[in-house]
Amino acid sequence: MADPIVILIVSLVFAMVLLIVMAWLADERRLRVQERVDRLQQRPRSPLAEELALPFNQRVIKPLVGRFINAIGAMAPAEAIEHARQELEKAGHPMGLNAQSFMTMRVFSVILGLGGAFWIFTNPLISAQHRLPLAALVMVVGVLSPHYILQKSIQGRHNQIRKALPDVIDLLVVSVEAGAGLDGALAEVVQRKEGPLVDEFSRLLGEVRVGKTRRRAWQDMADRVAEENLSALVASLAQAEQLGVSIAKALRTQSDSLRTRRSLQIKEIAAALPIKMLFPLIFFIFPSLFVILLGPGLLSMTGLMTTLGGE
Repeated sequence: MADPIVILIVSLVFAMVLLIVMAWLADERRLRVQERVDRLQQRPRSPLAEELALPFNQRVIKPLVGRFINAIGAMAPAEAIEHARQELEKAGHPMGLNAQSFMTMRVFSVILGLGGAFWIFTNPLISAQHRLPLAALVMVVGVLSPHYILQKSIQGRHNQIRKALPDVIDLLVVSVEAGAGLDGALAEVVQRKEGPLVDEFSRLLGEVRVGKTRRRAWQDMADRVAEENLSALVASLAQAEQLGVSIAKALRTQSDSLRTRRSLQIKEIAAALPIKMLFPLIFFIFPSLFVILLGPGLLSMTGLMTTLGGE
């Protein structure tokens, strides 16, 4: 008879080989099923199937809210909508707002401000002498807050563009001097940099690709952003192209001018700092110093005068 140990070893080896083969076959089957699923998913679906695949809030709620917002915003005068569109272009469309959405937000902000002011003015828990100032404050905040937030967004975006412009121009100069065209240099900047200025350059390149002339695309970007340094760059490039001057030379001149202007602005800010520090020095720091330095002496003199007067 065969040795039981040998039989056990052979059985274990056979079982191990069988398990390995079964696992391999299962993995192969899983891969084939996954490939079929991928092919089915890659098949073009009808627009109705794609819409039904979306969540309920995106299929129903979001379109209804969007139509409601656009309907309210469309009630505003055409001049106000156009002005809001221009301001949102300068701000880079924060939170994805369009002109109608912004006008709707202003309407709701005014309604909330007036409602809050009415609630404060009629609330018996608030003292009568405080009702009118608080109601006026809430109403002013409700009316002006959307415009203020938008202007702060424009200011912040302009600051980002102003800070990034010299470095971006230097990269354009290097690319142009290396033999690339202006569009190729812009494409290189878009690949290497980030920020609102790069986003504007990317949009400019897209407009040029669809057929808009380069000069028109640059001018539209300057009008859209409305930042003085970028407008000066666009004017310099247009003049260089018109007069046949080297683009690299015009860019380098503009970069030097921007850095000189920034240096002068920093010096102006530094020169104004002492004047701005006068108010906190006079009203906050000097009184504290006087109390710390002269307080003990005044107390000693008061005690001495009291003692002499008692004698």
